Amino acid sequence: MRTVIEEENVSDIIDREQALYPRLTDAFDALKWWLAHRPESGELIDDINWIYKQLGDRNQTIPALVAIYTFDHYSVTIKFILVRIPSVG
Repeated sequence: MRTVIEEENVSDIIDREQALYPRLTDAFDALKWWLAHRPESGELIDDINWIYKQLGDRNQTIPALVAIYTFDHYSVTIKFILVRIPSVG
């Protein structure tokens, strides 16, 4: 398991969006747990950056999350996060 580090802008986005999505903390905690255990499950988008898309649940107002991150043997650094209400589907 790796340590998860969130850049300051990620923390700011999570704090700002919390008022719109009461379950955002739960979704973000789940994302961090997943990336700490399986960071290679995302998709490599260039030489070092990865993207991972986590589905949400529109009916329960759990947002979808899209994270841009890097990782090594010891840590995962979340560099950017996009918070979106899931589309109907």
